[in-house]
Amino acid sequence: MNKIVNIITLMIIIPMLLLGVYVGLDVPIDSFGITGQEIPYKSSVFLIGAFLCFLFHFFRSLKRWTSLYIVNKKNQFKWSVKIGSGRKKRTITYTTIEILFMLILSFAFYKLTPVSIAISLTLLISALDSFCFLIYGLNKFKIIVSSKAVFISDREVYSLYFKGLRKISIHQQSVYFDYIKGIQLHFPLDCFEEKDVSSFLNTINNLIDKDRVYFSKTQKYFKRN
Repeated sequence: MNKIVNIITLMIIIPMLLLGVYVGLDVPIDSFGITGQEIPYKSSVFLIGAFLCFLFHFFRSLKRWTSLYIVNKKNQFKWSVKIGSGRKKRTITYTTIEILFMLILSFAFYKLTPVSIAISLTLLISALDSFCFLIYGLNKFKIIVSSKAVFISDREVYSLYFKGLRKISIHQQSVYFDYIKGIQLHFPLDCFEEKDVSSFLNTINNLIDKDRVYFSKTQKYFKRN
C-alpha cells in the first residue's frame, strides 16, 4: 500500500505543483489570454488535491498504526520476532527520504502561493505522522505468525493467510506464498534474520495441512518432516 500511496501522491502533487508555479509567479497563459492569478477555481482545485492526498495518507497511516498495535499484542501469537537489522535500516532510510520529500514539497507550496496552504499543511501533517511512526515503531516493527496468517509490520504492511495456501518457497531473497487460482504473495526474506528463518518455517509447518502445502527451495533453512 505504501508504494501505491506514494505513486498516487506524485500523480496529484505534480499537476498541483505546476499550478502553484503558474499562480505563484503569475505566469501568463497566452492560449487562454489570462495569467496564473486569473485562473478560475484555483482555490477549489488546491482543496480537492489536498483532500485526495489527505484521504490516501490517512488510510496509509491508519493501516500502519493498526498493524503496529496488532503485532505488539503480548501472548497472542504462535511465533513473533523483531524485523531483521537489514530490513530495519532500509525502513529507516526510505521513511526518512519520504519525510524529507514531503517537507520539501510542503515548503514549496507554502512559498509559491497562499492559495495552496491546504495541500502544504496536508503534506506537513503526513510528514510529522511518518516521523512519529518511525520513532515510536523503531523497536516495535515485527513479523508474527498466528494460527491463521503471517503478519509483517514496518513501513509496509503484509498479511499472508494460510487459507487456500498451496506452496511456500524461497527464491531471490523473497518468501513466496502460492495460493489456489494462481494467486501469489511475497515478502522480503530480510524481514527477519537468517537464524530465524528455520524457526519461522517450522512454526508454519506445524500450523498448516501438510498434505496440501508444498515447501520448495527451503532446504537451506529447513527440512520438512
